[in-house]
Amino acid sequence: MRERLVFLVLFVALAVAGMGFSSPKKSPDIAFSDLDGHRYHLSDFRGKVVVVNFFKSDCPPCMVELRELAKLYRKYEKDGLMIVSLMIDEEGLPLLPRIVEGKGITYPVGLASEEALQAFGGVYITPTTFIIDREGEVVKRLIGYAGREYLEKKIREYLGR
Repeated sequence: MRERLVFLVLFVALAVAGMGFSSPKKSPDIAFSDLDGHRYHLSDFRGKVVVVNFFKSDCPPCMVELRELAKLYRKYEKDGLMIVSLMIDEEGLPLLPRIVEGKGITYPVGLASEEALQAFGGVYITPTTFIIDREGEVVKRLIGYAGREYLEKKIREYLGR
């Protein structure tokens, strides 16, 4: 029995390692449009600490994290924080305006393109969040719900606070 458990753990670890959970060192300059049709490029935010959050409309931890990100954005926007949330499930697009309004989100939110997902090394689990420093380097990849305290700690660290 123990051998089966060890094999299973090893198998899962190897599968996860092979899923491409690597992130680029330099931030890719993806383009996206928000709900109002305004077109953005990540390079528009150079010089800021940028949090790029990928989420699904039917993911409860994603919905919690979106509310927390909205609060963190309001708290640290003046210090140079930019947050971008990109929904990965196109079928949830009709829900997006209600999600944005319901979570109190005031930063750009849009639909992730396949190109954006691949540019960040593939997004297989939601939420997946990347932190990009002021120099445009991807410095952190968070897979799954990280929690507000940890997110705030990392944001403060990269803001230099």
